[in-house]
Amino acid sequence: MELLICYNKGCGSKYDPLNNSDDACLYHPGGPVFHDALKGWSCCKKRSTDFTEFLNFPGCTRGAHSDVKPPEPEKPAKPAIDIPDTPMEDDAPRMMKQKVEVGEVERPPVDEPLSRLRVTVTPSLEKALEKALQSMNITSTESGISNGDSNQLKIGTPCTNTGCKGTYQSAVSNEETCNYHPGQAIFHEGMKYWSCCQRKTSDFTIFLDQEGCQQGQHVWTKKEMTDTQKSCRLDWFQTGPNTNISVFAKLAVPDRTYVEVNRIVCNIHIVFDGGKSVFKQSIILRNAIVPNQSEVRLLGTKVEVILRKAEAFSWPSLEYREPANLS
Repeated sequence: MELLICYNKGCGSKYDPLNNSDDACLYHPGGPVFHDALKGWSCCKKRSTDFTEFLNFPGCTRGAHSDVKPPEPEKPAKPAIDIPDTPMEDDAPRMMKQKVEVGEVERPPVDEPLSRLRVTVTPSLEKALEKALQSMNITSTESGISNGDSNQLKIGTPCTNTGCKGTYQSAVSNEETCNYHPGQAIFHEGMKYWSCCQRKTSDFTIFLDQEGCQQGQHVWTKKEMTDTQKSCRLDWFQTGPNTNISVFAKLAVPDRTYVEVNRIVCNIHIVFDGGKSVFKQSIILRNAIVPNQSEVRLLGTKVEVILRKAEAFSWPSLEYREPANLS
């Protein structure tokens, strides 16, 4: 029996209609997508800047072969040039439509709830802190600290006592018990512990999570932390799935450094230089991200914010800029 040509996108092979099972064909059920020089199919995530490679992408879905041709596109009223048919001619109008649709995706609102990203302390920062913290007295009884003015404190302000996980929620927070470490951080022969309770561990994360051994009152502000906001060099680059932001702040304090995000906002708060300096910056991102797939990495000389893109397309810039009003 004569073999038929399969017209499923991405297939194009010949098949025997009497031997056409439900999984004989590997094809693309979606439409082609062209955006920012990247080419791919809407049904799968694979992208390429090379058109030939795009045409050779293997299908992502199994099904039966089909000899039904896709509908012919409407011919232009006055074609400029009589171009011979090509394998991709039938898909050209859908490609253009898809490109317009991608460009018109509605941006998420900036006032979506924020969440803190997962923070990882790298070995390079651990080694740097081992040297710096051995000679640093980071007790909560330093001069220049106070409970702060409750009318000026923001909800969510963390307690500055070492080891305390409390945050300011209202004036009632001033009456809560603060569990903190009054001693020094000790790093010796790979072990980490506080001089006040000496619960030794080799794991840096477990060391930071140790509950304070002394009780007292919360301390919401430290002058040396709030009066010394500094600027730092900020760079960014991108890979296919991620946008990476690097802030060059040395010796970030792990339990006081955080990044809060929603899908298009990134608020960076870094306490560094042994707790003496603070870097803050809020960024309205050019495109949307996936917060629960993003993270923060603390290194000895910088902080890396790794943001997972909602769509694996190239960003023309890191920050969003309002379109110019040409009226």
